[in-house]
Amino acid sequence: MLAEADAIRDEMGELAGLRRGRVRLGAPPTLCTSLVAEAISAFHSAHPDVDLHLTESGSRRLVEELAVGAVDIALVTQSDGPTPVGVSLTHMPLLSEELVVVSSAAAAPVTHGPSISLAHLATLPLIAFDESYELRATMDAAFRSADLTPRLALEGAEMDAVLRFVERGVGVAVVPAMVLFDRPLLRSARLAHPAMSRTISLAHRSDVTPAVAVAAMRSVIVSTAADVAERDPAITSLL
Repeated sequence: MLAEADAIRDEMGELAGLRRGRVRLGAPPTLCTSLVAEAISAFHSAHPDVDLHLTESGSRRLVEELAVGAVDIALVTQSDGPTPVGVSLTHMPLLSEELVVVSSAAAAPVTHGPSISLAHLATLPLIAFDESYELRATMDAAFRSADLTPRLALEGAEMDAVLRFVERGVGVAVVPAMVLFDRPLLRSARLAHPAMSRTISLAHRSDVTPAVAVAAMRSVIVSTAADVAERDPAITSLL
């Protein structure tokens, strides 16, 4: 009820060209330097007087934030946990994003082609995320399924640290394709066998009518996602 009341108050102030309003957006850290950064930049240019608040967290936590009305909309990955009991969420699938192998652009390429097999990856020094990462669970499961044991150079790091270690040639890592945006010190190769991917969806509560500003932000995110998919063959639009 409080979330609905806030939405109504915001909408009353937004009807004249989005001169005011508020958008509370949630997103995982892996999307905040790419898709979210581009969407917020475009939205702010068009509607500079709308207040923006960004919550960076994992998808499981963001679903909980949606449930209690702490965020209006959130970008979430498909496999990250159940919806809390009593809450109905609407999910709009936006993108299917491949997990790719990244290595230092200053070092020799880890493969001679555009892709690399899981068997070849297992022979390379691998920088692995902390076990709390969904990416780590996905990678570990893939190696187990193929009866392979990865050669770990380092484990337990967070995303930014992982990318910096890779840039410095400590090892390679498996990351979502979008984290490569604006990272000229990294090169990437697509995984050939098996390919791994994740689905990115835009979620909001089904029982709360989005305010005008929130609906406008949703449109900008959808448009930005389509643009991102056109620029990278490892990212596919689901719209």
